[in-house]
Amino acid sequence: MLSFGSLRGLGSGSLSSKWEDYGGNESKSPLAAQAGVVTPGLQHECGYYDVEQVQRVTKALLVTLARVCVERSSAGELVMRSSLMSSAGTAAGGGGSGGGATATGAMRVEGETKREMLEYLQQQSEAYASGSGALSNSPAMATAANPSKVVDDILESFVRSKRTLLTRVSSKLMYSEKMDDKIGDFVQELERSSTWMIGRREVIAKGILKRVDRSKSHHCAMRFDNRDELAYHKLRCALRPISCNNPGCGDAFSAIYAEPHDASCPFKLLPCHLKCKATVTRSNMENHCVTVCPMKPVTCPFHHVSCPTSMSQGEVEKHCEDNMGQHLLLLLNSLQNQKLSIGVQSQRIQLIEKAMAVGQRGEAGDMGSVQSTLREHEIRLNSLEQELKKLQQDVKATDVSAEVLQLRREVRNLQRQNCNSP
Repeated sequence: MLSFGSLRGLGSGSLSSKWEDYGGNESKSPLAAQAGVVTPGLQHECGYYDVEQVQRVTKALLVTLARVCVERSSAGELVMRSSLMSSAGTAAGGGGSGGGATATGAMRVEGETKREMLEYLQQQSEAYASGSGALSNSPAMATAANPSKVVDDILESFVRSKRTLLTRVSSKLMYSEKMDDKIGDFVQELERSSTWMIGRREVIAKGILKRVDRSKSHHCAMRFDNRDELAYHKLRCALRPISCNNPGCGDAFSAIYAEPHDASCPFKLLPCHLKCKATVTRSNMENHCVTVCPMKPVTCPFHHVSCPTSMSQGEVEKHCEDNMGQHLLLLLNSLQNQKLSIGVQSQRIQLIEKAMAVGQRGEAGDMGSVQSTLREHEIRLNSLEQELKKLQQDVKATDVSAEVLQLRREVRNLQRQNCNSP
């Protein structure tokens, strides 16, 4: 049976002497030296990098490490399960292996996997920079302007190089158990345990970017004879790191991307699109304009009685005060129309009742005919009762007679006031 110790060596080979020379400390590795550390006696280099590119590579390093560690530990877990299931006496005790065992096994192979990955990055980035590697011969990579894409391809190649038949089988079997979730959990575990601190990963990321950035557009390679010139340049370097000043944001990026970020930052304060006096964040602008903005276009509250005026939300109160008389007349006309409609409905009811009376007198047939007529009358009566109930509800809701008299008095008072005013 394979142990976790033997699994750590799957596809790894022997470590090169380069790693041993710097004592297993990635901050002293050749990749870290590529990050632009100033050496006494040499010209002073700027050392600024595209912040977004550094962040991407820094994250990719941790995720790739987690992927390989989880796949290796999952392969070991698969072997252990197979061994336990082959023994009838211990099969029952082998069912408790799960995510905790995977995470523990991944931590066991983390140190060696990290060393192997950094060696692989060193070799492949050197080959890419010299134009001798497989990636350099790729048409897509030959014209690549995004160094982080190159690094992603190198890391993906490393993952494939560490996959044996056993890890491929375990990956397929573990897919049903959400391998991606296990990798995500292990990434969080690495971040919590500070196994590979972000500062060290950033140093490695800068070294890789410097090497694969053929266009030199994602790192500043300018050099200066003295520190004063260097300090003066750093204050103006297009790749100097800055933070967003919009309250609540705080994103970090290179100065060259300040304007594009500001043009899309959700925390940017902007004047209201509808030209009110408020300043609103970009992310809240739509909600402001459709809810509380005083310049939001609305219709008159009396539009249901035919007031055609449209206005801004802030003008509604003044409009109602200035047009009170007109609104009362419109409301009176609406109530009168309702009264006429009720009168028409009453006439229809009377006609129905007369028709029923005539039908009753004219029907003198046999018992079957009488029963049929009664059923028809019952249906008609039910229908009339529903219409009467509806009309009664409408009359009660509007209280037409009282409201008409009250409105007429108010209209006469308004007319008298208009006549008495100079």
